[in-house]
Amino acid sequence: MAQKVTTYVIDACALIAYLREEKGSDKLCKLLKDRKNNFYMHSINIGEVYYDSLRISGEEKAHELFDDIAKLPINVIWTLDISFIHLVGKYKTSYKIAYADSFVLALAEREGALLFQQITMSLIRLKTLECCLLVG
Repeated sequence: MAQKVTTYVIDACALIAYLREEKGSDKLCKLLKDRKNNFYMHSINIGEVYYDSLRISGEEKAHELFDDIAKLPINVIWTLDISFIHLVGKYKTSYKIAYADSFVLALAEREGALLFQQITMSLIRLKTLECCLLVG
């Protein structure tokens, strides 16, 4: 019998915490090592991770970050289509969340995925998606 595959969408804050080895990052590390899991992030959210690194560590380290992320088993979605934009708009207008967070939710809905995020984010209040918390 084949193993059940679990699909996750990772938000920017969770990936940042993982890359910085912050409290709770071991949970994501364990999931990333499990080959029966699939992971997705949208390029908008990768941009958040890049911006954070650029702001804190400078341009050289921010560029190196892309090499580090490329080594992770995360499928980065670099495209947009109209149906995805509609999902993004649905979440942005329905909840008081940042625009980039609406990409996380739209991707989780499209992929039928669990949302892996930090507890500090308001996204955990959504009842339509299951969440795995990084911290807490």
